[in-house]
Amino acid sequence: MAIPTLDRACSLAVLCLEPHIDRSKKALTEKQKKFCHEYMIDFNASQAYIRAGYSKNGAKVSACKLLTNTNLQFFLAGLIKKQEVKNEITVSEIIQKLKIIVNRCMQKIQVFNKKGEPTGEWKFDSAGANRSLELLGRHLGMFTDKFKIVDENLHITVTLQNAGDAKSPMKGNQQVSTL
Repeated sequence: MAIPTLDRACSLAVLCLEPHIDRSKKALTEKQKKFCHEYMIDFNASQAYIRAGYSKNGAKVSACKLLTNTNLQFFLAGLIKKQEVKNEITVSEIIQKLKIIVNRCMQKIQVFNKKGEPTGEWKFDSAGANRSLELLGRHLGMFTDKFKIVDENLHITVTLQNAGDAKSPMKGNQQVSTL
């Protein structure tokens, strides 16, 4: 199963499920359920919103707002769990396969000339290894630098995110600080 990547504006809406969801609210409409099923296709909230029959005008903002509905989040979490069970895939299995890919990509292959003689050079798939290592690093949260400065009168947390981190809603090397 693909890891959900949401529209940047609402990247945390679905992932921040509260354990105390109020299920006493009214059930989802058929259109909202269709949105959820469409969302499961490609995890693109804007496109799922349009495919579900909603208006194209303001689809991104409206889809983001719809994803904040706690009952809808609960329904989506159930769909995601069903898909995980159906596909029999787990996070640990994906990590193991990424590690295998890294090892295979790093295996050196001897280079031969046109006559079939070894040239003394070796090659390996650096692109495949880099991509697998990047995915593993993202899973481990290695691409966010966090510094904490603690004083008895002052507490500051500064987060610097790399410009290449596609999941980040921030642009470039920006910093966030809390006092």
